[in-house]
Amino acid sequence: QGEALRNDIRIAFLAALAGSPVIPLGDGNWCPTCPPWPESVGALSLLADNTGWYTHGAMGARDSLLGPLYLAFQEVLSADEQGTSFLLSFHSELLTNRNVGYSQPYYSRHPILHLMRNETTAFLKAYYNTVASLADRSTYSFWEHYFQASPHKTHEEAWFLMDTRSMLYLEHGTTLNLLRGVPRAYLTHGKTIKIENAASYFGAISLHVESQVDQGRVHASFQCVSDRMPQRVALRLPHPTLQKADRVSGGSYDPSSETVTIEPFTGKAVVELQFR
Repeated sequence: QGEALRNDIRIAFLAALAGSPVIPLGDGNWCPTCPPWPESVGALSLLADNTGWYTHGAMGARDSLLGPLYLAFQEVLSADEQGTSFLLSFHSELLTNRNVGYSQPYYSRHPILHLMRNETTAFLKAYYNTVASLADRSTYSFWEHYFQASPHKTHEEAWFLMDTRSMLYLEHGTTLNLLRGVPRAYLTHGKTIKIENAASYFGAISLHVESQVDQGRVHASFQCVSDRMPQRVALRLPHPTLQKADRVSGGSYDPSSETVTIEPFTGKAVVELQFR
């Protein structure tokens, strides 16, 4: 029944996409839009059905906060299929500034989709601009709105923490992605990244990364010993100055994503990258 419902939603999505206006993008391409529910036409902020949609301090709140990108976040669409690319493109063009929504931005889950698509720069752009715009400098809690309505908002604080979790580790199917969203500065010489017994879908995980890039190496150890451990672990270890590893032990290295894949994963792994 779940798969049948998913297929019905996909059919409705494709029909809505086909019946909605296309828009020009800043890079010169054109992109279709999609409403948040199939009864409407296009992004609601385009007013294609002559209905007013202003709410919560913005015209695009329903498109962004409750919009069709949730189809990818909830796995009705896959993160890398063309429909998801369309949704991300028009969302970025119409509904964000510096990849952050115009109202209650933590409701929009596009940063996680960027991570799932290996779009780390786009994720970090959303991550840092969102926290900078909503975190109160006096109380260190979060506002709900940019115009300082609804203080100490636990929803925003929780999603900030969840985005930080996803930066460090993110499950996808039978794969555990590690450090997919960390900035390069986190692996500057002498720095360490340490996770101890963190809860994941696969059980408790522990990771220790030590950067000695001035001596030409990064060392990492990872452990997840449970009855539901991941089949595959993908560990991203970005060099702070964009260098690619010359020698890698402990897994298969993809220089384009700076990721070491351990498959099959058997509970423990030790990885070392060496640079000239």
